[in-house]
Amino acid sequence: MHYADGRSTRCRDVLPAQRPGCSDLNTTAFLYRLLRAEDPDLVVFTGDNIFGEDSTDAAKSMDAAIAPAIAMKLPWAAVLGNHDQEGTLSREGVMRHLVGMKNTLARFNPEGVEIDGYGNYNLEVAGVEGTPLANKSVLNLYFLDSGDYSTVPSIRGYGWIKASQEAWFK
Repeated sequence: MHYADGRSTRCRDVLPAQRPGCSDLNTTAFLYRLLRAEDPDLVVFTGDNIFGEDSTDAAKSMDAAIAPAIAMKLPWAAVLGNHDQEGTLSREGVMRHLVGMKNTLARFNPEGVEIDGYGNYNLEVAGVEGTPLANKSVLNLYFLDSGDYSTVPSIRGYGWIKASQEAWFK
């Protein structure tokens, strides 16, 4: 989504013809329309929730990005992308902010586990009440922080899942 500071934020990842009407405000309106049309049981924000380098207040930008789900009282979860920490909050700070927001199912990290990154967690989805699958796990959603950019000088590009995360996942 690449939220930043509002109306004048330049758009990323859109065709040139789409740029004139592109803004944080239009993205918010679109997200409201989408959530009303789909009526989801869970909303998942999959990273690059804000465009940190254009945001002068990362917490405020994150609040705006998640606001439609909160306003509609929908449960939601999130992971970080490579741009979320480029503003006024570190990756740790962004994740701490997310886990303190209303209606969130996001978690900072599993308790009692040494693990790389922030926002590594799983959510178990139980079966429908009144069915034989009630109170049984029918789906396990895993959320992993793949980092932002490579920290190895000889490897260019983006970060990746680390051994500590793989061990926890297993």
